[in-house]
Amino acid sequence: MNKKFTLLAAALMTASTFTANAEGTVDADTSVKAEEWTVGNYYYLKSGDVYLALDGNKPDSVIVKSLADDATKASIDSALWQIADKETALGVTTYKITNKATQDVLSFAAKADADMNLASGVDKWVISEDGKISGFYDDEHSYSLKVDGKLSLTTENDGGATFTVKAPKKDFAVDAQQLGNGFSVFQLMFGDTYEGNIFEGKELLATDLKDDEGYVSLQFQGDLAWPDGKPKYLGVDTTKTEIAGAIGAYGAKFVADSTYESSTAHSVGNADFQKFKFTVNLKNDSIAMFVKAAPNVNAEKLAEITGKDIRVVYAQTGSTKVLTVSETGDALQGALPKITAKRGTPATIPTGDGVYSLQKVSKGADNGKYFAAGREFMGKDSVPTAHQVRGQWLVKEKNGKYAIADREADTELTKGFAEIFEVQGMEDTYLIGGDSVKIKKMNVDLKNQYLGSFAATEEELVNKGFYLSLFSATAGVPELFMFADDTIMKGSAEELQLFKFFPKEAEVKAGAKSLGDTIKMIPYQLGIYFRNGKVAKAKDGEEGLRLSASAPESVLSFYFLSDANGQFYSMKTGDKYVGIDVNTSKLQLTDTKTVVNIAPEDAPEYASFEAGHKRISVDGNSLVMNPLNRFAQMKADGSEITKAVYEKDNFSLWVEPDTVVAGKQLYFISSVVDGIRYYLSFKDTTVNGISAEAYKNAMFLPDTVKTVKDSPALFAFKVNEHGGYILENQLQLKGGYPYVGIVGNSVVLERFASVAFEVQTASAPTANEEMNVSEIKVISNDGQVIVTNASGKMITLSNILGQTIGVRRANSEYFSMPATSGIVLVTVEGDATYKVIVK
Repeated sequence: MNKKFTLLAAALMTASTFTANAEGTVDADTSVKAEEWTVGNYYYLKSGDVYLALDGNKPDSVIVKSLADDATKASIDSALWQIADKETALGVTTYKITNKATQDVLSFAAKADADMNLASGVDKWVISEDGKISGFYDDEHSYSLKVDGKLSLTTENDGGATFTVKAPKKDFAVDAQQLGNGFSVFQLMFGDTYEGNIFEGKELLATDLKDDEGYVSLQFQGDLAWPDGKPKYLGVDTTKTEIAGAIGAYGAKFVADSTYESSTAHSVGNADFQKFKFTVNLKNDSIAMFVKAAPNVNAEKLAEITGKDIRVVYAQTGSTKVLTVSETGDALQGALPKITAKRGTPATIPTGDGVYSLQKVSKGADNGKYFAAGREFMGKDSVPTAHQVRGQWLVKEKNGKYAIADREADTELTKGFAEIFEVQGMEDTYLIGGDSVKIKKMNVDLKNQYLGSFAATEEELVNKGFYLSLFSATAGVPELFMFADDTIMKGSAEELQLFKFFPKEAEVKAGAKSLGDTIKMIPYQLGIYFRNGKVAKAKDGEEGLRLSASAPESVLSFYFLSDANGQFYSMKTGDKYVGIDVNTSKLQLTDTKTVVNIAPEDAPEYASFEAGHKRISVDGNSLVMNPLNRFAQMKADGSEITKAVYEKDNFSLWVEPDTVVAGKQLYFISSVVDGIRYYLSFKDTTVNGISAEAYKNAMFLPDTVKTVKDSPALFAFKVNEHGGYILENQLQLKGGYPYVGIVGNSVVLERFASVAFEVQTASAPTANEEMNVSEIKVISNDGQVIVTNASGKMITLSNILGQTIGVRRANSEYFSMPATSGIVLVTVEGDATYKVIVK
């Protein structure tokens, strides 16, 4: 330590005579001598045109900044420093330098490359005669404050900046919020006991007066009005304390009163007696307190004293000190009390941060209505709900102030974080932005970024489908389910189709963004389970919606917007809503909302079988073709046919995979009679008393049914959640009779699934069966080639030019390979080359 100060003494001279003349925002004609650098006094450290200060946005960062003539007290306080804790050793004097705003000591890390953030280390500073501020970071090395556009530390002996110590203004005018250190609620302390002091120990509320710049009104916080509703203000009264030799307003008392004009009841009005002005000596925050006018309580006739500065003083009457006022200047009577102020207790919202509804309860046309986006109001009977963002306001607190913004359009009800005020006699009511506002916290989960719209979970998208139904506003129209009638989107009271949701990128649509709140919506494209295509706009010249598999550019995305109760939705695309024409049952896009219900349902599962013989049965009976009329029936072994009986071979049906539609495997189911293969299908006919209007009769048709477009012979095996399989006809998914059922012993196609079949592997028939199950077959399909009975063999695909387009080894007896459209040559290892046409 001794070595350190010896080195510093050689480089610097003691700052005992260091003074500076103030200018600009500093106190005029003030010289600050080193002996005045004491605890409780704060000064500027100025270098050129900038002041040493703390960063208002990052208060642990030391900077230099300029100060405008209209700088606020808070901005000035961050640039004021107490230079105290003087220590002298070996002829060198050091000081601790403490910031007024934060009471942090100027201290940097004890290393040559220290940054400008406050840190423990060097906290004792030498101020040289030429104004350099330096400190040692080890026993032999020091650094100095340097200003070169910004503040830094330099280890160069002559690199330090020159600082001057200047006194701040001693009559800085403060407004309402500066009285309470950023709040209008504050307390005044007078440093002594004074009779008639109505201010001491009270929570005071200051309000800036628009028509009297620089003046404020004062009220008791929590006691703002009289029972009749008239505001209660503090001011100078027309009554007085008798003081010998008093003149003018000297001796006038203070009182809380309403405001009145001169009249027969009052010889003078008191409005200006209730207007106060405060100035602060920034060096030590002592306050001078003035009123705009006061009554001449010592004149023969009561009159108003105006046009003069009238200051709060005290009078000594015997052993009692009385708080009163006096004109300033040569006529000043009494003595000046030592007045200081501190922040009071601002109003708080006890239920804390969260989402609130805000209801206007002040007088006016919109009284009782709820605030909504844009400072507008909801309808007369409309109330904000937890399920829609309209009318929801996010409230956040920070250091006793509140920011309030709506979640629909980010309208700010306060300008940033602002002070709020309780309204006397009204529970949960605050003065916000000039309005009396009743607030109520809402049960809203702020983590739910999709509030107000439907958002399926990832699990639901994978495992669920959704039934969509519409509720028309037309009287007498029942709930109508959305479905695709072929490709036209309609509503039906009976047809149900399960929709698959395809989410697009979530979009930010709302939220109190200024407070870090975002509300997103997910647009969905809609498909139908095991149907190709998605819901799209109608073709040019047509109206409504359709299911399209060939025009992806026409596919629409939909938002599902929640209703007020969070139970139902409306479907929106662009600026239109999905509705229904009750005359045609067609879906349409309209300007009017239609209520939509979303009902999740487990997504259907479908079985996948390799080609083979199967027995399809239920309750001891099995599916079989009547060889005489080819109708499908349910029979048991030994059941009679005319002139014969059903034998085991009759029940062995060939189940042959064909195409895959939208992830669903479809099959042909066939049987052979007299060397001819017939395929399970259906026919519109009335037989055995079974009405063609109620059912479609299932029957086996010749093999030409395989090659027709939209073959009626394609079936899928839908997994039943309670066991077995529901046999589903693909074509009749559009026609309305998709499910295989049983009426008596006859097999039919019906509207709703009522039968679950067991599917068992069966042996190949020994009679009336011409199919060689070991025979290799090559089948072409849409975009693929299917090879049967070639498991383990290498399959090579070539085009007509002999160029190889694919080689794979078959891993099942029913093996498919993708192929481009056109003529394809299929070579099966150890067998032959087949020519097929792929569509």
